Amino acid sequence: MRKGQMIFAEESLSLLMAFLATILLFSSFFILNKRTYTDIADERMFLVADNIADSLVKKYVDSAGNLDLTKLNATIKDKVEVAVGGAHFGSSAPDNVNVYSVRRLVFVDGQPSQMEVKVWP
Repeated sequence: MRKGQMIFAEESLSLLMAFLATILLFSSFFILNKRTYTDIADERMFLVADNIADSLVKKYVDSAGNLDLTKLNATIKDKVEVAVGGAHFGSSAPDNVNVYSVRRLVFVDGQPSQMEVKVWP
């Protein structure tokens, strides 16, 4: 009788460990999947900011390398903020969301200046 109880206890322990290992495996998979989607979304927003900065430089920088600020002011859309030197264009970034930014070196009136483009979802 005692031998049978010992075998039953070991089998129960084995089943419990297998069940916990399965739960751990599935939870690890779901956490990894969520992190992957978050990383992909972050990378996508960095690429959006990079593409916006590149398109602004291509459209509004003349052959001498100077940025035309008057044309830049008219083309900024929602959820985009552009800062060039002391000038800001577009709406300002909110405090409670992730903000993705890239920087480019441009010239304003012959002086080098940093253009920062910020986007948010």
